[in-house]
Amino acid sequence: MGTKKSKGKRAQVLIGVIVLAAIGFAIIWSETRSNKPYEPPSTPVVSSNIIASLDQFRGKVVILDFWATWCGPCRMEIPGFINLQKKYHDQGLEVVGVSLDPITPQGNAALVGPFMQKFNINYTILMVNNPAATAGYDYSRGIPTTYIVDREGRIAKQHIGAIGESVFEEEIKQLL
Repeated sequence: MGTKKSKGKRAQVLIGVIVLAAIGFAIIWSETRSNKPYEPPSTPVVSSNIIASLDQFRGKVVILDFWATWCGPCRMEIPGFINLQKKYHDQGLEVVGVSLDPITPQGNAALVGPFMQKFNINYTILMVNNPAATAGYDYSRGIPTTYIVDREGRIAKQHIGAIGESVFEEEIKQLL
């Protein structure tokens, strides 16, 4: 058996090892979290309820865009959304596109994934298979219809038709 002095030294060494291990783990964990780049889904995510799907973005400012691959004005807005996602994602912005292709007569759901890849879309695209999934959001006056949603999930702005990137940027900056 050891003396009180040697037991005390072993306890100090053990505590030191535990503290160093905890610090090392914390450093490794924080580096892997902070260096992990944002990666949006590379294919569309089917949503049966847009409001429920947006719950995952609570606490963030959301640009919610109702669009379709066949819609010319919708296509015009996409580069701006890509830029805004790059520029403001780390500050709490999420751009979310809702593809209406599966529920529009001229749409084709099979084209959405390849469209995302062709245009290097860097934000989440939801697809709806049923108009009821869009309850709470009106796009009946035309697409694109875009909503700016605040961090609490409330609609702050609505736009019908193609809008310039700078307009969206000014609106989200007020909410970020």
